[in-house]
This record gives sequence, structure tokens and C-alpha cells, in this order.
Amino acid sequence: MRTAIFENNHQIRYPDAVCFCFNPQEITVQTNNTVTISIAANGKKYTDVRSSYSGKVYADISCYMRSFFSVDTSLLQSIRVSVTVSTSVDNFSFTTDSIWGAINIGEVFNAPRVVRWFRKFPFTFSLFVAEGATVRFRYDQNRYVTKNLSAGLNHINVAGLVPSAKDFAVIRLDEDLPASTFEYTFDNTFAPIGDGTVINRLVVDSSECGIYLRWIDRHGFYQYWLFQIGDNILQVSTNGELLYQTFSDNKYAYYGVSRQSKKMQKSIKACATLIDQDTFDMLSTLHTSPLIDLYHEGEWFPVRLATGTMSHLRKPLQDFEIEIILPETISQSL
Repeated sequence: MRTAIFENNHQIRYPDAVCFCFNPQEITVQTNNTVTISIAANGKKYTDVRSSYSGKVYADISCYMRSFFSVDTSLLQSIRVSVTVSTSVDNFSFTTDSIWGAINIGEVFNAPRVVRWFRKFPFTFSLFVAEGATVRFRYDQNRYVTKNLSAGLNHINVAGLVPSAKDFAVIRLDEDLPASTFEYTFDNTFAPIGDGTVINRLVVDSSECGIYLRWIDRHGFYQYWLFQIGDNILQVSTNGELLYQTFSDNKYAYYGVSRQSKKMQKSIKACATLIDQDTFDMLSTLHTSPLIDLYHEGEWFPVRLATGTMSHLRKPLQDFEIEIILPETISQSL
């Protein structure tokens, strides 16, 4: 949290320059006056009026931040949110970059990582770039080249960046990362790694067969994986009211003959075999993602995962299994 002087000798605490919209983003104002908070972004504006209690005003603006995001087929970017806090005596303004996600205890944001790049499929690499940071990239045995990226959360089209890469690519970020959002409990959230240099390695994978998924993880980064295809599961159930009718043949008439609509849900089991601990942790974010897409014939369409219990064994290599629920099969109805 950041702090500043408000109303001459009082204090205001407000969110950091980078924050997550699913974590509480509180504003605390020391004042005996009524406080008006204006939150604006993407052409929308909200006003929140709070009365003082025991010389303080508290407000959590995370719900307003979440409303600025439009969840559709496009990739979610970070949003620059402008906030003004005012009373009859003073006013104070600040901005923050809001990210779709949440940070949890022990997690580090924007940490260096090794990623598998499935070059036969659409792929992006998510990277948060602070103001004034320098981004460099190279591939195979070539030297670093500087790349100009806008400040905020970037989803880099790697194929467009290094189309000639054969074995690997490296994306290097040199910056002074912002101070921790949670200064005590989460004191490593935004802490620089080493000297402030973040080196990410992308290993080329030319596999073509399997189920290709894209999802957004808890930090607002998009992840991708090509899973091996397992068994198909068809779940059929009845739907709607029973329609009774009288049936008769040449000899007899029958009561209780009925017809009823049916619906069918198809799911596919998929697996990533013999993956290491870091990859397992990355794939585990699938289970907490509300936005999962499957790539098919040049298009992304939404899918879900079956609920259940996942066992994370502390082994060097292990399998990761999921069950993907496809959109419900459209059929006739009575």
C-alpha cells in the first residue's frame, strides 16, 4: 500500500501502482468529513460516497475494478484505473494498473520461468512491463535485440517476434520492479529477482497432435498446453416433461406409453505425461481458471473442467490428468 498526506496533517493509504482486482484494494482516509471517491477507466466512471466513522473512512474499490474488464474472446489486458478521493477540505488523485487475477501467500508475480512454446498453434507469452523497463529478446545463437513494449501487462505474439527460432527463445526484462503490494505478509510479491533482471526461456515444441488449451491463470497471465487425448465420455439424461400418449395395435390398447426429450454431454479425458514440478504447478492453475478455451479448426471456444480432487505428488516426474467438458450437444426436443 502507498501512503500520502491528506488534509494537511492527516494520512491516506491507497493501492499500489500495480494491483489485482480480486484482492481487496482498500482506501483508508483519516478525516472527519464525508469522502467522495471517483473511480474511472475505459470510459466508465463510478462514484462512492462514504461517511466518516471514528475519524476514518474505509473503502474497497476492487469490485469497481472488476467491472472495467470485458470478458469475451479477446485476451484480457491490464487496465489503468484513475481514482480521485475528495472532501470539502482536500482532494487527492492517483492511478493504478489493475490486473485480472489475485495474488496469494508465497506467490511471486512476474517471476522468471521456462515455458514450452507450441509453435504449431497460436501462442502468446504474458509479461508485465513497468514504466521505464527495457525488454530484450534473442533466439538460438543470436544476440539480444531491444523490443519496445507498452507499460502494463503484455501478451507477446512469440511467432511474430522470433519467427525463425528453431530450438529456443529468450525474453529478458530489465527493470526496477514496484515495491510489494502487501508489505508484511506478501513481502516478495513484486520484489526484484537478483539484480532486477527477469530472464524467461521459451523452449520450442513442434508437436501437432492433441488437445490444445488456453487459460488465464491467477496472475492474469495466459498459459497454453497441448494435452494427449484420452477416452471420450458421453453422459445422456432425460430432459423436460413426459408426454403420454395412447397406443393401440390390432388387438390391444396400451396406457402409459410416453416419450421424453434427451440431452447429451460429452467430455474428453486428457493428460500431460511425465512433467516436472514447475510444469505441474503451472498446469494446476487450470483448476482455478474461469476462462478456459479449446482450439479447434482455427477458432477458440469455451470449455469447462470436471470438478474433483487432484493429487500433487512430490515426485520429480508425474502425470497431470484432466477431464474437459465440451459444450452441451444440441438435439431435438419435444
